Amino acid sequence: MTAPDDDPDFARVRELLAGHNTLTLATAGEGGAWAASVFYASDERCNLYFVSDLRTRHGRDMGREPRVVAAINRDVATWDEVVGLQIEGQVEVLAGIDRVGALASYLAKFIQVRRIFESPREASEKLIAARLQGTAFWRLTPDWIRLIDSTRGFGWKREFRLREPRP
Repeated sequence: MTAPDDDPDFARVRELLAGHNTLTLATAGEGGAWAASVFYASDERCNLYFVSDLRTRHGRDMGREPRVVAAINRDVATWDEVVGLQIEGQVEVLAGIDRVGALASYLAKFIQVRRIFESPREASEKLIAARLQGTAFWRLTPDWIRLIDSTRGFGWKREFRLREPRP
């Protein structure tokens, strides 16, 4: 189901994306399935931006197969507290103006990273800033998002088809 802009459940999806900072990214490659946690920023179209070196296992996997899945949720103590997102989509490495925009979104969300990026104080911070300058920025463009909200009843979910998946 496609979500209209005034849909309160889709507004909740955007709220969850903005309110969390870590997603679990699942990829598939020569070694089989793999999962990695990454910090991310999002935009109003629910695109997710994250940094990952092309040499990591998930980076190599995404380079070969751009279809990925992701999960976003916070830790809870009981089943009736589970609220989160499941996402299917395509990833791509960004360049040029797209990379600049992704970096701006990322630095706006992660204030401590922005401070290190703009004014590194010591050798370790200078290394982090240099790596952020050179590391690949990725965009995950969702095809499909499932909102899970067990506070509305055990197993409650709503699905949104944002676009048809690319082959």
